[in-house]
Amino acid sequence: MAQKKAQRTDSNRSSRRSETAFPFRMLGFGLIYAWSYCVWDVPSLDVAAHASALQGSDVWLASATITPIACIAATLFGKKGELSDIKPAYALGPALAAIGTIAAAILPYLTGFGYSAAMAIAALATGIGPVILIVLWACLFARIDSGITEIIVPASFVATLVCAFLIPNIHGIAATVTVTALPLLSGTLLIASKRSIDAGDIAESDLLDRSVPQTRNRSSVIRAFVIILAVYGLGCLIPYVTTAKLSIDIEAQATMAGMLFAIALSVAIVLFSRHIDLSALFKWITAPFVFAAICAAFDSTALAALSNVLMNIVFTGIEIIMILYFVRLSQKTEQTTTLYIGIGECAAYSGVLVGYAFGPAIQSAVESGTFDAKSACLLIIGAFVLSALIVPNRDDSWASMPSVHESLPSNGSSPAHTISVAPAKPDTEADSLESRSLALAARFGLSKRETEIFLLLARGRSRPYIRDVLVLSKNTVATHIRHIYGKAGIHSQQELLDLVEYGRSGFDKRQ
Repeated sequence: MAQKKAQRTDSNRSSRRSETAFPFRMLGFGLIYAWSYCVWDVPSLDVAAHASALQGSDVWLASATITPIACIAATLFGKKGELSDIKPAYALGPALAAIGTIAAAILPYLTGFGYSAAMAIAALATGIGPVILIVLWACLFARIDSGITEIIVPASFVATLVCAFLIPNIHGIAATVTVTALPLLSGTLLIASKRSIDAGDIAESDLLDRSVPQTRNRSSVIRAFVIILAVYGLGCLIPYVTTAKLSIDIEAQATMAGMLFAIALSVAIVLFSRHIDLSALFKWITAPFVFAAICAAFDSTALAALSNVLMNIVFTGIEIIMILYFVRLSQKTEQTTTLYIGIGECAAYSGVLVGYAFGPAIQSAVESGTFDAKSACLLIIGAFVLSALIVPNRDDSWASMPSVHESLPSNGSSPAHTISVAPAKPDTEADSLESRSLALAARFGLSKRETEIFLLLARGRSRPYIRDVLVLSKNTVATHIRHIYGKAGIHSQQELLDLVEYGRSGFDKRQ
């Protein structure tokens, strides 16, 4: 018995140590989106510096068509297993993205068969490579503590922001080399992150409970697909509605400002939403989307720039939350992360393709007078509002929460997710974990909610686990834990574990 306790304590110490170090290498996830921005949205690949972006070009259209197909292939593969189990994928994804970048860069200087071959290579490689990288990163995120994932994913877009600011200032061959290096660096950091997780240097998730049968909620997945498709598709139409034209510099500044606000928005969703679900996602993106459409209705450069900023908030924000949502969903069900991320990215890239496909027609209608800008914007807002009708008030994907078959005191958790609790049973062992924890909670004068959290912390449960079981926001859990530590006179979960294990006198001696 004593040996088991020592093993549990050592295990918990190891787990807490691994949580303290911020895994900076995992910020490499954001380099994928930095690469995409630099390849398509700014003239980074133009070796002769002719200042022409590739977005809307033939190679972009071909790549944008292949990408959703690659996502569908990932989804089908995800029905059988994780892409992360295929070792060659870790080299294939970065290599394809890099090769496609070089092929796209040399296209303007080729003719005939050389041009056709380079076009095919560029389209296939840039369409498939990034999908592989995104899925592999998501598979890693599903393995680690959700508290770390919820920090890493938004923070990684800071790397995107930095690259978006610096790389457009580089010109010629140096720019092409820099952009080509981005997916290779992302792949290198991906492998380094995987090794860290395998070695136990990064805390793994405790949200996954395979002892409880759980199934995929098809309704939630279908709704998520439609919502993401609608937001991206309708959002990509907005720039075609406005008659005001923006310079490349203003568009770049608007993109960076939008990314910055989107990171802040995503952090707010993580902190204050009880669940990162469809309802929370739609709630937070509605205001910027509607205001972006309204601003686009007026022939004003300033309002067009503001519209651009707002739509970048929407696109970056929805990408961040979509990754978090499907990663968490894969932790809750028996389905693979590869399947869910494939579905989400397919919806996003399909929406982009549809938006840019119909955009020129809408632009022509506005310029010819068939539609005025205000009418077109009203139609876009109306379609967006209609998509809100399929957003559930409560996401059923979270209906099956991790079960807690532990003795807890009576609690006031919400009726939708009430924890099954039983009266404390007489224990033959005087020093049982339950008895000691309850005695300490009473001694420190903890409230009912604080006692619930105290008991879960004493069992080595992570903050994300507590958040899900008790249906609380991340910020609320953090506040309760801060109060618990203050009342108990401790500063970390490891100190709490030692306190429960050895008692106050033993704990003080160990200090």
